[in-house]
Amino acid sequence: MVEERHELCVIGAGTAGFAAAETARAAGRDVLLITGDDELGGTCILRGCMPAKAVLAATQIEGEVEKAHDLGVETTPVHVDLPAIVRRKRALVDYFAEDRVHDLESYPLVRGDARFVAPDAIVVRERRIVAERFVIATGASTVAPSIAGLDAVPSITSADVMEMTHAPHSVAIVGGGPIGCAFSQFFARLGTAVTLLQDAPELLRNDDSDVGRAVREALERDGVVVVLDADICKAKRNGDAAAFTVRTPHGTRSVRCDVVLLATNRRPRVDSLDLRAGGIDGDAQRGIVVDATLRSVSNPRVYAAGDVLGRRALVHSAAYAGRLAATNAFTGEPRDAQWDRWESHALFTQPQVAVVGLTEGQCRERGIAVHVATLPAGEVGKALVSDQTDGFVKMLARPDGRVVGIAMVLDDAIDLAGEAIALLDRGATAREIAEMPHLHPTMSELIARVAERLV
Repeated sequence: MVEERHELCVIGAGTAGFAAAETARAAGRDVLLITGDDELGGTCILRGCMPAKAVLAATQIEGEVEKAHDLGVETTPVHVDLPAIVRRKRALVDYFAEDRVHDLESYPLVRGDARFVAPDAIVVRERRIVAERFVIATGASTVAPSIAGLDAVPSITSADVMEMTHAPHSVAIVGGGPIGCAFSQFFARLGTAVTLLQDAPELLRNDDSDVGRAVREALERDGVVVVLDADICKAKRNGDAAAFTVRTPHGTRSVRCDVVLLATNRRPRVDSLDLRAGGIDGDAQRGIVVDATLRSVSNPRVYAAGDVLGRRALVHSAAYAGRLAATNAFTGEPRDAQWDRWESHALFTQPQVAVVGLTEGQCRERGIAVHVATLPAGEVGKALVSDQTDGFVKMLARPDGRVVGIAMVLDDAIDLAGEAIALLDRGATAREIAEMPHLHPTMSELIARVAERLV
């Protein structure tokens, strides 16, 4: 077996792994990239953020056109051309992937599954690789929920949706997180009968209940049937379709559909790594267990970044973690990860969702005292003249006035998130925000107006 040595070995060539490799190479380190035999590019480019947003953009435009009559614009009946949407999505993926593949191939690149054989060594096929430091960035994979009979029914994932050229007549979506919510609206606007099954009291369980409730109300206006506290007892095949028995606080119900979209959690991809041989604490439930600097708690040679950490699956935080892991791996003064700054997140529904900084729930868990103010979207002129009155802005501030969280459910929430992030990053107080100039009429006035309520 051939043995080779490197300063840094990065296992995984998605967003986090690529960011780690770029950072280390820029610092003059000798970097080797290991990636599996799948198509190069990473989840975001190939099956996640970019293709999903390309597909969702089409039905979001369809939703805007449907509202045109309310603004005095008459349109012909709207038709969504699903094959054309898929063709456009594929072209965009090819465009994004081409640049990333070119960048990845500029590294020494080994294809195959890496397996630790010692704390400082891995094997990939017939190559033994010894490294001073490792960054594990193997990502995560979709996990089917444990439901009796699920194997027998026709099911798909979000990646399959992005290749569909014909909309099903009916779909049941299991999971009320970001993927489930976004594709519920997508299918509903294609004319598909949608039932969304969520095993929690509200959608978007990791956010505050008012955010989940606002999204649920928007989905229900689009015709989605939302079933909360849904305990799916069993599934069975019914001809070419599927049937679920669902227990809820209001009784047991049957849900029938042509296809099932599994939009449940992903789990860290670590099964092939043989973590025990590498002296690495972690598993498929917890991911790689690291300290605040992203260093393995049990093997000081190893760092981890991205979805394999078992945190929120966010591209910007994966890239941040990759850069931080590579930097900390070779510095005498490692820095702690600043998750509160980097786990701001968004949901591409209509209205959109953007959550920046801490939520009310996180503040309660940490014992952080905050004052809370909420302002409906319709309180500013731009929302009224543009018929964008759905949703709200919520701001959380400590007793000293420093703002620690902003949640927005608005048509322009994702673009407004940039301002919210900048304000929190600079430690702005509610008074300072209220006194900042904001153009009129714009949706950004909501940020200043809600801050006024905390002064």
